[in-house]
Amino acid sequence: MAQTRRWFAALVLLPALALATTLVPHTLAQRARASSRVAVVKVLSQKVAITGDDPKSLRTVTEVLVQEDVVGQGPQKLVIVQLGGSARGWTVQIPGDARFSVGETALVFLACPKSDRCSLVAMEEGRLAVVGDEVVVHDLFTGAYSKKKLSAVVQELKAPAPLPTPSRPSENAR
Repeated sequence: MAQTRRWFAALVLLPALALATTLVPHTLAQRARASSRVAVVKVLSQKVAITGDDPKSLRTVTEVLVQEDVVGQGPQKLVIVQLGGSARGWTVQIPGDARFSVGETALVFLACPKSDRCSLVAMEEGRLAVVGDEVVVHDLFTGAYSKKKLSAVVQELKAPAPLPTPSRPSENAR
């Protein structure tokens, strides 16, 4: 009987666990509101840190130089820490996480528990490639990719969030 209850509980909770790993579509403005800092950065270096011989402790540490603060402020140099990496013959890849290349420029959405140590908000969607004066934007609602002027995206993210419009009570409600 107890085992039947455990199986039933597992079946009931399984859909909730699947939803916990689903990326909910959201706009750039919503991503910015979830971030403590949004910045245009240049990638300076990248290294992989590991604790002992435990491949589960692999972390990729990317050092960046902030070229422009869009939302929030902090030090000009900071590190972005991500789970996974390759070291000592081990490779741990996190599906859906962003990848950086030394020398690239990107618009990043960051959560910074310490001012100089951050992680990405929305994993892969927390890094937008900057090519010249354009940003490659992924529309999470349609799945389409497009290029937008970096200055327009920065202006959009710096604009204050619109206030919610009050809803009118229904005429049928009393």
